[in-house]
Amino acid sequence: MTSARSLLAVLACLLGLATCAGSHASPTTSATSAATRRAPTSATTSRAAPAAKYAAASEFAAAYVRFLDGAGTTSALADAASSVRTQARRAGSIPAARRRGTLRITQLRAAVGASDSYLLTARDHAHAFYAQLTLADQHGRWVVIELTPPDFAQVFASAGPRPPPPPPGSAGAEHAALRFLHAYLPWLYGQAPLRTITTATSGLLADLKAHPPRIPPTIRSMRPHIAAIAIKRRGPGWQALPNITDEHETYELVLTVVARTRGRWLVSNVSTQTQ
Repeated sequence: MTSARSLLAVLACLLGLATCAGSHASPTTSATSAATRRAPTSATTSRAAPAAKYAAASEFAAAYVRFLDGAGTTSALADAASSVRTQARRAGSIPAARRRGTLRITQLRAAVGASDSYLLTARDHAHAFYAQLTLADQHGRWVVIELTPPDFAQVFASAGPRPPPPPPGSAGAEHAALRFLHAYLPWLYGQAPLRTITTATSGLLADLKAHPPRIPPTIRSMRPHIAAIAIKRRGPGWQALPNITDEHETYELVLTVVARTRGRWLVSNVSTQTQ
């Protein structure tokens, strides 16, 4: 069985620093003076650093969202290095055919573990777009030096064809798998205790208790859910293959579901590799 700790490590590697923490404020779209955005130059002004840095990030974010929405150009990206403007231009704006109403900033937060990075979320009527920006003090001014643009391919990915109907006789096993996941995922992300898992064998519960996940703050704030699930025969039991998404990444789990006395189905193994 792939341990929960290993799965958390995979998630953390996939996400990097791209999770949200810290205070939440609505970014302003008004012009910010150069004096407001200046980095501190002495101990007496050090407390102004977070406000000045956030002001620079906020102004850049507002201009960048306008560019993504087709209402601005990269030359309007305030306080940004030339390489950032070039990267934004290469990544491009949202294709006109894909736009669904006005794109608006819904969140701008400091990234956990990276005090000079911010996570930006912008939404229209149908989509959410995520970007990350990193600032640095350059000659007394906060400047955006790195940009991770939204992944348009992931945002606009097709849901694909409708899955085939479940095989005959699989309803009980699939129900047990879903009940297991509804308790297992909150435990995996540090949001619920192990005792909430009731559709697992005693052996699996003992294994999970012996190998609890190390849950970084980047994982705790996520809300994982089941995007899809397939089920197939595996020996005398069943194998459930759920796709899990936590708003940043989608991954697959593999559950082994076995029958117990009185026809009750229980999950005996969970892993990230098809067996």
